[in-house]
Amino acid sequence: MIRGLRDFSWAAWLAAGSIGGCSGGGDGSTDATGATTTTGTTEPPPATTTEAASDATTTGGTTAEVSTSTSTGTTAAPTTGEPTTGAPATTDASTTTEGTTGAAGSAGCGVMNPASGPLTIEVQDQSGQYIVSLPPDYDPNTAYPLGFGFHGRNRTGPNCQDGDCAGFQAAMGDHAILVYMTSLGGTGWEGDGEREINAEFFAAVLDRLTNEYCVDEARVFAAGTSSGAHFVNVLGCRFGDRLLAIAPVAGYLPEKDDCVDRVAALVIHGIADVHVPFDNGEEARDFWRERNGCDAATAPPIAEVHAAVEAEPESHACAAYQGCDAGLPVVWCEHSEGGYDGTTHGWPLFGGQQIWEFVQGL
Repeated sequence: MIRGLRDFSWAAWLAAGSIGGCSGGGDGSTDATGATTTTGTTEPPPATTTEAASDATTTGGTTAEVSTSTSTGTTAAPTTGEPTTGAPATTDASTTTEGTTGAAGSAGCGVMNPASGPLTIEVQDQSGQYIVSLPPDYDPNTAYPLGFGFHGRNRTGPNCQDGDCAGFQAAMGDHAILVYMTSLGGTGWEGDGEREINAEFFAAVLDRLTNEYCVDEARVFAAGTSSGAHFVNVLGCRFGDRLLAIAPVAGYLPEKDDCVDRVAALVIHGIADVHVPFDNGEEARDFWRERNGCDAATAPPIAEVHAAVEAEPESHACAAYQGCDAGLPVVWCEHSEGGYDGTTHGWPLFGGQQIWEFVQGL
């Protein structure tokens, strides 16, 4: 499959990334036209949350290794978990963490023993549930990247952590603070009765994280699958002043007016997705491309990427748009991995690793 970029500074990034483990998961919505449908059908869980190493797949002479990874999800009962306040933050512009240089710590730097695992926060008289995953060697005076993973419809934050958001925990858990929220107002994120309360939920959790944990506020990013991907596109529009990057996986574009600031975007979509059709993903991709001042040309060419993925089942390939404004790249990845309901809908195995490498490259 195509893995590299020609004449582009991120060539090494796309060429070197390995495919993450864990089974992919989508959701039960059928939002083919951009109108979200909330159903009462619960999506079955992925067949497994740990993928064994498999044979490498090859397209055009380029080989991609498939690696094994295990999710470390937590499913205990939620708790409010109040942190202990310690000395004032000492992190300054010289503080660095892996993949981050010149990080300026948030107000939560210096707060000792912040809560992790299942937590709750009140939003519009509802109890919003979310999971915080801290690096094993978390240092309250080191500013860490902060990543949000959003589940699909009829799923939960623990489902996303445990495998629906394949590779997200495995690729980033040692290097970043990760958050997995469970949607309020319905079974998804962006439908009627869901979008506004979930936007408020996100803002509340983001505020709590920056106030109680040592966060590099210049490196906050969000990724999601299906309904979660639709919501990530909403967040990219509404919270561009607080997000560095977004990565919608199998999503459409619910909003594009009155957006705030801009974000880097990695857009991932399956070529045979019948739940969120391929052209919905292309529309979202093109919106971020135009917003970020990118040329129409990509490296490699989109047609070459598409042909390679169509030719090989269970493959993926990516292309980077050229001429984007500084710090605002847009990358498009297509895949032919099997997903939810026998289609390519859902989060593919390479997703988590690809997202982490994209964020590290910013």
